[in-house]
Amino acid sequence: MTVLTRPTRRITPLTPAQTSATGYAARQLARLICDVRLEERRRATDWRPVVKAKIEQLAAECSTPNWDGYGAKRISGLAKENAQYFVDLLPADLPEPDAVPDPDGEIALCWDFGTDRVFSVSVAESGTVSYAGLLGKGVKRFGQEPFRGDVAKILVESIREISPVV
Repeated sequence: MTVLTRPTRRITPLTPAQTSATGYAARQLARLICDVRLEERRRATDWRPVVKAKIEQLAAECSTPNWDGYGAKRISGLAKENAQYFVDLLPADLPEPDAVPDPDGEIALCWDFGTDRVFSVSVAESGTVSYAGLLGKGVKRFGQEPFRGDVAKILVESIREISPVV
């Protein structure tokens, strides 16, 4: 006779490894398991697909000229692609930005942590990244950087500077 039973404990990718094994091979295996757990946790909390979907939605909603009733330029396919590619390149440990349409036809990524702690970045069709922010009382940072397939260090540093400590 065959009896089907339910396991008393479900093992998921985030379940900690428990072992009493010792030795080099056991340490290596424990390290690999830890790496897999960290990667699964990162994938489970990765905000980038959510922001990219929001960019897709904004591009569709703002694809015609004058989408705001005040003469805004349409968001082109290239502006959408540049913004999504930029999001892909952002470190996953940064806080999730809000994606908002700009009247100049770009999509801005905005981080807002309250008074004097805001930062905004937008990637133009031409590949120029424009940014501006308040990084604390009296500290302003703004400028432009070329977008060459990476995120300029100053942008990541600025976002981390205003982010709440986790």
